[in-house]
Amino acid sequence: MHGGLLKIFILFKQQLQLVQAQVHQQAVLQVVQARVHQQQVTTTTTTPFNSCKNLRWNQTGQIVAGTNSGSNANQLKNPSCLYIDNNNTLYICDYGNNRVQRWMQGGTNATTVAGSSTGSSGSTSILLNSPTDLTFDTNGFMYVVDNGNNRVQKFALGSINGTTVAGTIGSHSSALTDLDEPTAIDIDNNSNMYILDMGNTRLVKWAPNAIMGTLLISDNSLNNVYGMIRMPNSSNQVYMCDEGSDEIHVWAYGASSQNMSLQTVNDSQHNSLNNPTSMVLDPYGNLYVADTDNDRVVMYCVNSTVGIVVAEDNNSVPSLQKPVALAFDSDLNLYLVSTDSDQVVKLSRI
Repeated sequence: MHGGLLKIFILFKQQLQLVQAQVHQQAVLQVVQARVHQQQVTTTTTTPFNSCKNLRWNQTGQIVAGTNSGSNANQLKNPSCLYIDNNNTLYICDYGNNRVQRWMQGGTNATTVAGSSTGSSGSTSILLNSPTDLTFDTNGFMYVVDNGNNRVQKFALGSINGTTVAGTIGSHSSALTDLDEPTAIDIDNNSNMYILDMGNTRLVKWAPNAIMGTLLISDNSLNNVYGMIRMPNSSNQVYMCDEGSDEIHVWAYGASSQNMSLQTVNDSQHNSLNNPTSMVLDPYGNLYVADTDNDRVVMYCVNSTVGIVVAEDNNSVPSLQKPVALAFDSDLNLYLVSTDSDQVVKLSRI
């Protein structure tokens, strides 16, 4: 009798221990799941990237194009613009050599993709005269502002034979069929061209295959404006670099005057722009200005009217003096064209 009770007691104790073990295991599992959930919540609530505070660049640059002034394949002469494609290939307006040079990453020599490789100027379809800007459309065609010939030339991939798509050869009147010393170009996804026609103090839009432009902005104060770029998230506003007033205009199409201007810089020595020449936007909508005569690059964060100095020449080697054009590669490394050294300098992102 007592033996039977003992067996029942032992069996009951074993079952109780098994139940306790299962309960403990379940509790541990719940704790682990709770911690995993907490980690997931923490990950999804991480503070967003603050581009204004966190985008910065090494102040010691690397020469990626040009040696000294000249017309050889490894040289530039008064370069005036820079475009970097999705493969991080550089396209440079070699203003003083009347050509556009394509520079591969790591290359020591460039290939001429528009104009004369020897620096000759002219007005035929295979020559240029003082190119000041270029861009590409979504189909891979290159558009070059041929300033000295008062026209815009379009080039197919692999061809050095350009087609005039804006302006009239041999004419530089104020008619909307003509351009007079055009300086800058931008293009939208429908291949509409936005051309800064400085000699006519206006901004015009040329549709594909159009024989004349449409007037967007006209004002006599725009007689010393070199750089232009369309504003992000806006269908009718542009930024324009005005070297005469040392400011960036924010201007709406059709308006008789600018909406606002950017000029102030948070710097104790030089608190305003001095001869701003060109601009570039980063993917976050921040604006960068080549502040040419202050030998620096100024960043205007989104919704800010006070600039931040993000690159500056301090007797730098290589030189950052007289920057006239800016561009970013796919890793947001910053490139600037220095007319002081006839070189393109890369500042690595840090």
